[in-house]
Order: sequence, then structure tokens, then C-alpha cells
Amino acid sequence: MSTLTPPASSLPWDLVAFDFDGTLVDSFALFLEVHNELAARHGFARIEPEQVEELRQLDARGLIRHLKVPAWRLPLIVHQARRIMARRRASVAALPGVLEAVRELHASGVRLALLTSNSRDTCEQVLGPRDWALFEQAVCGVSLFGKAAKLSRLARRAGVAPQRVLYVGDQLGDGEAAHAAGMAFGAVGWGYMPLAALEACGPRVRLREPADIARLAGNAEARA
Repeated sequence: MSTLTPPASSLPWDLVAFDFDGTLVDSFALFLEVHNELAARHGFARIEPEQVEELRQLDARGLIRHLKVPAWRLPLIVHQARRIMARRRASVAALPGVLEAVRELHASGVRLALLTSNSRDTCEQVLGPRDWALFEQAVCGVSLFGKAAKLSRLARRAGVAPQRVLYVGDQLGDGEAAHAAGMAFGAVGWGYMPLAALEACGPRVRLREPADIARLAGNAEARA
């Protein structure tokens, strides 16, 4: 029996865009490893295990200030971090249940996109051909504070009004970028920042478990 896909107008969102690190994949351990290597190289503060929970409350700007990362050297540090993480991407895997829910959402007729600061090669390899193909647009290598402009451009290319786009992410910067682009923000409860900390940017949708991704096709439970 075939299943008819409902028209986009009957769905809550015409386009759901996802962040990558912490939202679709578990790269936090690799992030800590790379951060501490670069801290030794450039002379800023390490992140010790006992600091992790406290630092997860901070947004990117707050973390940079707390760890005394020199702002003038930040572009070089980010570039080096991406290169190291790309070389070690075999240690990164999808978060349990996330891609299954993304596939279900796609099957319901919702268009999907990816917008991330990680490299295209890393995203494509970690997701694999099957799941990479789910995303009609993939905007990768976005600068640390450049997501808002890229989200706006993504919506224009997709021919979707910003208010019909949901950007799903795990950091305050993701929510701020979504709001700046006129989009709704979906906060996940399993990423780099805890869900309670993401309340500061007023998420429209709260995704407490991966299965909530599939419910974005119409189930109100993920909106509570």
C-alpha cells in the first residue's frame, strides 16, 4: 500500500534545518580533546573534567571569555580545530535514535536542510550517503557567529518564508541566529548546552528526546 505525502501547507513547517555537532552527532568528547590540545599550543585555559557541567551553561562568547581565548587569534584557532576534528572524524557518530527520527520526519513530507560550522566532508562522511541525501541543502563551514546570515540565505534558496522555517540546535547561538533570521528555534535536550540553559533564547519547540524530531511533522507534544 502506498502512503500519500501531505502537501507542505498541511505541515507545521515547510523546512526544518538542523545544526550538526551536538544536535545530530555526538562530538563533545572530540571537542574537549581538540580544545585542550589547542589550549596547550596557544596558551589559553584547558577544560578540566570537573568544569564541564559549569561551562555547558555558557554560550560561545561566554566560553571564549571564560577560557581567555585571544579574540585576535580566534579565526586561526577555529581553522585549526576544524582540521584536527576532520582528521579524527571516525570517532564521531550519530546520537542514538536521532537519524531514525530524522528519516521519519523526511518521510512525512517535511523538507530538511543542514547548517553547521563543521566541514562538509566531515558531515557527509559521518552521516553516510543514505542520510546525507535527506538534506536538500547543506551549508557547512559557517563562521562561529555567522549563522544568521546563512540561515536567511538558505531560506531564500529554498523559496520558503523565514517564519515557516524551524532551526534545530543545541546552543544559545543557534537560537539567536534563528531569531535574527526571523525563524523559529527548536532546542534539543541532549546537546552541548542543557535544555534549561536554552530557555534564555525562547525556543518555540523543545525536543527532550530524539523521538520528538519525528513529531515535528504535526504532533504537538514536541512543542510543549
